[in-house]
Amino acid sequence: MTSAHRPEILDTFLHVRTRLSAVIYRRVKCSATTADLLQDTFLRFWERRSLLREVADLAGYFMTTGRNLAVDHERRKRIAPFVDGIDGLEGVSDPSPSVEQIAIGVQELRRISAIIDNMPPRAKQVFLMSRIDGLTYVEIGSHLGISPKTVFSHMVVALERLRSEMASGK
Repeated sequence: MTSAHRPEILDTFLHVRTRLSAVIYRRVKCSATTADLLQDTFLRFWERRSLLREVADLAGYFMTTGRNLAVDHERRKRIAPFVDGIDGLEGVSDPSPSVEQIAIGVQELRRISAIIDNMPPRAKQVFLMSRIDGLTYVEIGSHLGISPKTVFSHMVVALERLRSEMASGK
């Protein structure tokens, strides 16, 4: 690419920078990250300037590239969140639960199982068909010969029982 095209890239970037900055900031909610992504956007163009001869809408291309970099940044942040300090690193080296966590989990499962066992029979049946078998209220109603509205009522009873007894700590 000739040197005449280099000012075009810079001029276009300077023209869309404020708007692009706003678009990126709305996604990442951090001015430092926005500045980094703006710079990354420009560098991508600058490093590939010889390939951009045929791009008719350079401003639109800048906007799309910057927006995509912001989306990629957010995706990476969700997949591998930053760990503050060394306090959280013990979970990184060994993601398996500790013996204490397993014991607590088993105790919670027993408690939930006991609550489910003590539900009214129809509420228990509806709850298990919904949560364990994955059936919809219409499918449960069809299996049990009751209306979906009645299924819903039984589910409300089951969930309310589960919520109240879990909250009470019994």
